[in-house]
Amino acid sequence: MHRHLPPLVLLWDESHLWVLLLHRALKALHAPVTLLKAEQVRAGALRSHEGATLLVPGGWARLKSLALGEDGRREIREHIRGGGKYLGFCGGAGLALGSERGAPFLDLCPWSRKAASQRLPNFSGHLNCIVTENGEEYEAALPVWWPSQFQAKDTELEVLARYEGPGPDFWSADLDWSGIAASEVGQWEELYGINLSPERLRREPCIVRGAYGQGSFVLSYAHLETPTSPQANALLCRLLGLDPAPGVPAWDLSREEALWNDKALRSVHAELADLVSFGQSHFLLFWRTPWLLGWRRGVPGSPINFLLAMAWQARHNEATAPAKEYWAEHGTKCSHLCRDFCAQTRDYLLQERRILATSPSSPEASASPGLQRRKQELFGKFPGYGGLYGDILRTLDELLWLQFSAQDDRQGSS
Repeated sequence: MHRHLPPLVLLWDESHLWVLLLHRALKALHAPVTLLKAEQVRAGALRSHEGATLLVPGGWARLKSLALGEDGRREIREHIRGGGKYLGFCGGAGLALGSERGAPFLDLCPWSRKAASQRLPNFSGHLNCIVTENGEEYEAALPVWWPSQFQAKDTELEVLARYEGPGPDFWSADLDWSGIAASEVGQWEELYGINLSPERLRREPCIVRGAYGQGSFVLSYAHLETPTSPQANALLCRLLGLDPAPGVPAWDLSREEALWNDKALRSVHAELADLVSFGQSHFLLFWRTPWLLGWRRGVPGSPINFLLAMAWQARHNEATAPAKEYWAEHGTKCSHLCRDFCAQTRDYLLQERRILATSPSSPEASASPGLQRRKQELFGKFPGYGGLYGDILRTLDELLWLQFSAQDDRQGSS
């Protein structure tokens, strides 16, 4: 007999790769989940999920807040105040923090985000953390993928995990930290013009928990849903009240066992896979894990990764009736856009490689103003997205929503 599972609701919007990662983890952990869009939250959908845990994946906190709007943010606050729970990862954690000038957030947590100049702005991989559960401390390797950092305020929160030191796959910007000697850190920071040393993270909070009305929140800058990260996956199970599970299996974007072999979708996927191979051949892109790209500083590896993962997932999902109808209307155009986008991005990457040979880029910008304008035309302004990339991203996001939500509806009625 399975014990009663806690009700889980997953907020879809503005998460892209990260909602796929979290949904995949929940499936692996045998945790049934209801998917909701921000427009449904605005319309009061959470009221029929009393006491549920609202899961918010990674992504840009500001864009999530804009999608929710004032009504959606109020609905979430009322849900937690009335006894619901909130579990946010990375950008989903940031969404629950105190509002900033020009960026209204949920204000569930009185803490805020640390100023960019004071934090480690661009780090990723596993960190060794001290986790506190039930009054006991232990060390665990927890994965982070380009998080912000908490700025503690006067209000005391329960700190569930603190950073200690870098793990063997830790990167700062595009530097594999396992190869950086302590005597070289200052030189690298001077060259890059940013903080790079993970010593800045030591004893900083990574996961915190607090109360809001009759409910509670857990905010995690660690991506506990990361594949093949057993200590993180086990902690996720405990936070959700799930039975122990083997963990989240590997996710390999090179595996080809498509469930939906649509011609236009196959073309989109193939174009993006070829673009990644092109980036690899010019030493601008590489695979850090079977699902996650690495990239040279300034190269837009993350958006390329997003599109490839989303196209892969769409082909490896069932072709639900709503998805088929949507793709019949938008698939051909999306395929043409993707072909154009990949051709232009190849040209951009080649120019970027030439520029990188003479002067370094920043994480957000090319070293060449002219090339930076080209990058913005293709990908939009940082932070956020636009251009051809934004058009393709929105189309694939809607397609995936129609696939997953239809599957969710069928499971809920069975």
